[in-house]
Amino acid sequence: MLKHIRLLIFDLDYLVFDCAGLKAGALRESLKGFADEIPHDVRLPDEVDVEEGFREHGFRWPLHLDLGLDENRLASLQGACHAVEQLLVTAGAGRVFPGLPELLSICRRNQLSTALGAEARRAYLLAVSDRHDLHGLFEMVYCTEEYGAGGPDEMIEDMMARAEVNPSETLVLGILPSMFHAARALDVITVGCGWGLRSRSALKEADLQAPALANLMRVVERADATAAENSF
Repeated sequence: MLKHIRLLIFDLDYLVFDCAGLKAGALRESLKGFADEIPHDVRLPDEVDVEEGFREHGFRWPLHLDLGLDENRLASLQGACHAVEQLLVTAGAGRVFPGLPELLSICRRNQLSTALGAEARRAYLLAVSDRHDLHGLFEMVYCTEEYGAGGPDEMIEDMMARAEVNPSETLVLGILPSMFHAARALDVITVGCGWGLRSRSALKEADLQAPALANLMRVVERADATAAENSF
């Protein structure tokens, strides 16, 4: 299947897990408790704003909402949002993108390791994993919250060490500029994945782009060829 790359690292939200409606719904529900504190002339965020906030700030995106709330109240809003997200996941909101389980199964049959490196809280990752059996889809499941200030670069290094691969044998698939930058600093090729996004502008920071899931493997094969060339 591939000649050089041996490990694929996937992010979770908007890439493996179709969460756009879930996140927007969690925010709408959480904002009800802050209705009396938000000025009437403030436009409330929609799905596009939530997606943009997540791309720029990761799972801490509620802390950066422009709602006229102080830092303490934004922290309270974030806590409420995270709690509602988990309730919605447990209740069945969201889904794994159709076609991904089959693709991951093909990867495993071809001795290609798959890992989930999620920009997420551990509790959220566990809730999604329990509901959708992520441990059955991926050989390794990690999240950035586990690394604190270390962030995605340490997470990627740990996954490479566990898979016993070097950077040229690794490919990171994501949507976040922070993940692309971390991978690039480790000399790992990146693919920006657009099938779960409304706006794909941030994907230009990746080395390659896969706008649709249907053409992902062709892009992965291009990355494999590049990695093989760069390894000599």
